[in-house]
Amino acid sequence: MNVYNGQKILVVEDNFMSYKLLEAHCEKANLTMVHARDGSQAIEKFRTDKGIKIILMDVQIPEMNGLDVTREIRKSDTSIPIIATTGNVFDDDRIACMEAGCTHFLRKPLDFTKLYSILDKYLKP
Repeated sequence: MNVYNGQKILVVEDNFMSYKLLEAHCEKANLTMVHARDGSQAIEKFRTDKGIKIILMDVQIPEMNGLDVTREIRKSDTSIPIIATTGNVFDDDRIACMEAGCTHFLRKPLDFTKLYSILDKYLKP
């Protein structure tokens, strides 16, 4: 299993079961999770926790959708990796995520091999 030395990731996910699955994988991979359940929490936690290295962004969340949250984050940080996660499977959805400022796009249910490959790119020395 990949080990990331406790590095922080912001997980923006409102679905309890999806979050618990991510939590189990993150614990095994030695990642520290910061959890946001909606768009407002995501923006607040990103602004206040400077240790966050990467963001897993559910596209369909309450208050603001994940694309609007991504656009807001991009106003102050253009370099943090943002991985869009969504059950939407059409190319238009992927394109919309990339145009909003996401750096990667993963369909749900998540393929953890693909997720770890992306995390390796940004979190491994």
